[in-house]
Amino acid sequence: MIGPTRMLCQKYTDLTDEEIAYIESYEPLLPALANAEEADVFIDCRTSTGRSAIVVCEAKPQTVPSNYERAILGMLIQWRDEPAVDRSFRLGVPTVGLRAVSMPEDRRIVQSVEPIFYRERLIAVLIYEKPAPAAEDMVVRQGFGQDETAELDWAGVSDGLDEAVIFLDGAGKVCGHNQSAAQLYRDMGYVGSPLGMPESNIQPVAQAECDGRWHEASVVDRTLLCRRVPISRGSAKTALLLRDITARRRLEQELAFQQTALRELRHRMKNSLQMLAGLARSRSYETADPAGAQTALRDMAGRLLSLTATLDGVVQLSPEKVSLLQVLERVRKYTLQTLLTPARDIVIRVWGEEAAVSADCAASVALVVNELLQNALKHAFPAGAAGEVSIRLQVQRPLCTVTVSDNGTGFRPEAGRPGGMGLELASTIDREKLLGEWAVETGAGGTRITFDFLEQ
Repeated sequence: MIGPTRMLCQKYTDLTDEEIAYIESYEPLLPALANAEEADVFIDCRTSTGRSAIVVCEAKPQTVPSNYERAILGMLIQWRDEPAVDRSFRLGVPTVGLRAVSMPEDRRIVQSVEPIFYRERLIAVLIYEKPAPAAEDMVVRQGFGQDETAELDWAGVSDGLDEAVIFLDGAGKVCGHNQSAAQLYRDMGYVGSPLGMPESNIQPVAQAECDGRWHEASVVDRTLLCRRVPISRGSAKTALLLRDITARRRLEQELAFQQTALRELRHRMKNSLQMLAGLARSRSYETADPAGAQTALRDMAGRLLSLTATLDGVVQLSPEKVSLLQVLERVRKYTLQTLLTPARDIVIRVWGEEAAVSADCAASVALVVNELLQNALKHAFPAGAAGEVSIRLQVQRPLCTVTVSDNGTGFRPEAGRPGGMGLELASTIDREKLLGEWAVETGAGGTRITFDFLEQ
């Protein structure tokens, strides 16, 4: 029988069978490590998308209370929540004593992380988690020891610099720092003072890049310039200079976003209009008789509005991504405007988790949801009956799932409706455009249609 570690690795990572077996060899050791370190112990692997990590092994200590009320095996971890895990995966080095947020309890913890290599490839990290110390225990000490200040030539100047300055002794340990450095490392999640830490635990770039030149590094939500320079006198032998250029890079990204917005908008409009033209051709038969022309035109208006939902600046998250949850909310709004009159007592609700997807993916999802909404409003509540339609977005990366459900009369899937091609069109879009799976559950209590797709 396949174990949970192997199942998670096979489903969410690109690890080989040999690499997974190597990770599995750690499983028997985790309980002893948890008790010895008095910490929760986990093994995380990077997902195949690279956008997150996933917990594939865990052990709670028996000697002290755990930080977690329940198991978190299989939970996806965002880099911003665990900077120590991000740093060790990015640099391939141990990271000691960084603050993090335990999910789902939202508790403040301190992590230490060791990389796990197999045949020189970084395949996972081993994580120790302990409760974060009280605020009064985290007060940062002065940047220099009593017997060091006189020996550090830069000590009196470094506090006047905009850069963060870290002084390293001959053994490569931090022997001093200025106030800017203390604040920067607090902001990056380090607990207490950097004094005494080894260089490998505080440098934001790889050791090979410590060559005297400025190097740029991304540390979770920060962008830093780092430079290492020698010092000829005093107990410090090296100074590590750090510039926080996060605000500058964000401004540059915003400017680049504005420059590409018009090009992206034209591209989306072209794709959306081409898709709409194809739909119009495939449904042109609906206008064959005058009685059906009004319904067909109203349906086409709904499809057009569902496509325009992706063009709204409110849903834009980046030049490449839009908020799918907000796109679905726009579809709900347009549906209320075009299909529901004040006399009909029907509620449409959108809820769930946020997902950032490409505009093309969002347009296809919007079209599917529009078709399902139109079907529900036309057929699920006959004779003006009241009811509710729910649209739920679930994210289990790399898959997203949308469920459209109603509490109407239900239907027989094998029995066709006159001119009713909405379900067939929606399932075709999901299968051919989104490469997803489709499921229909219906009965006297209502209808539930679920489709999934890769987060693109």
